[in-house]
Amino acid sequence: MNNIIKNSLLFLVVLALSYFTAEYSGMLYDNFTPGSLGDESWIGTTRAWQSLIGIPFAYIFFTVLAFKLFGAGNRNKWIGWLLVPALLFFGSGDLKHIYLPITLGFIAFGLATLLRKVFKLRFQ
Repeated sequence: MNNIIKNSLLFLVVLALSYFTAEYSGMLYDNFTPGSLGDESWIGTTRAWQSLIGIPFAYIFFTVLAFKLFGAGNRNKWIGWLLVPALLFFGSGDLKHIYLPITLGFIAFGLATLLRKVFKLRFQ
């Protein structure tokens, strides 16, 4: 039961981090795919679209990073289940750029592995 509570709280932290860093992730997406968000659309500004598009990117990054570093129990199962909605979101829309969230997940995995080895983190 302790692992479920710890992972649930970690999930809430991931959601908060994703919300607050969404604009920066959206800017990175706009840099990799110029012109995909448009200049000024009838729905909103480019900055608003960057914030909206950046949430799934930040979510993928922080989910993999946080659960690889601090997850309890079967952390790989948690990562897999928590990434399903984000991958369905990307799979239902822009298949041309599906490599970006997958690459971002691998970067977060590598960074978490590196941090665990450097600091010898043992949170289990």
